[in-house]
Amino acid sequence: MKRLTLILVIILIFILAACNSPQESSPTKEEETKQEDSTEETDLEEESQETEEEAEDQEEEKAPETVTEPELEEDSESTPDTNENKEEKQDTSIESTEKKEGDKHEEIVDLAYKVFDAQNKKDYDYLESIISKGTTIEKKNNIFKFNNVTYPHEQPFLTKKDVGELEFRYTHEEKADYVIVGFGAIDYENESSFTIDFEFIKENGKWKMNDMDINK
Repeated sequence: MKRLTLILVIILIFILAACNSPQESSPTKEEETKQEDSTEETDLEEESQETEEEAEDQEEEKAPETVTEPELEEDSESTPDTNENKEEKQDTSIESTEKKEGDKHEEIVDLAYKVFDAQNKKDYDYLESIISKGTTIEKKNNIFKFNNVTYPHEQPFLTKKDVGELEFRYTHEEKADYVIVGFGAIDYENESSFTIDFEFIKENGKWKMNDMDINK
């Protein structure tokens, strides 16, 4: 009887051991669910990381080449369009224009002095070459006849005795091809003076005397 009881006890122990062993070794449904969720999260993280890396690679490929700081400095140094440079260019342009106008006026003033000298010497050849088409010379009486002016008139030649001391006064440019040259004729002995205005116009690219007017 004791032996039978002992055998039953041993059999019961084996049965209990067998029942406990599967429960301990096999995971529960909750553990399996957690494990699956963890695996899915890991897969999602890996996919997200791969997507971000691909996006970064694409941005690097599309990104334009950046200009380095030295290149920017060279560009800024080579750019001449600063306010100071513009002002210098403008000043240079004004000076150049003034110089050209000054040279032109100086040329016309020299012509006026030559006209005075030619009248005094009665150099008809030179006077014929310098007068405009609307002007004639009456050689017999040494008279200019100015017809190409607002008020046509005659003007006798001026000699050194008539002029006395000659002083250059001014030039006045009415337009690009029309310049007036003014002189002062001074008689210090008699304390008298008058002005002489020459009018020069451009014909066929050359300056010609179109008028000589005396204001006493």
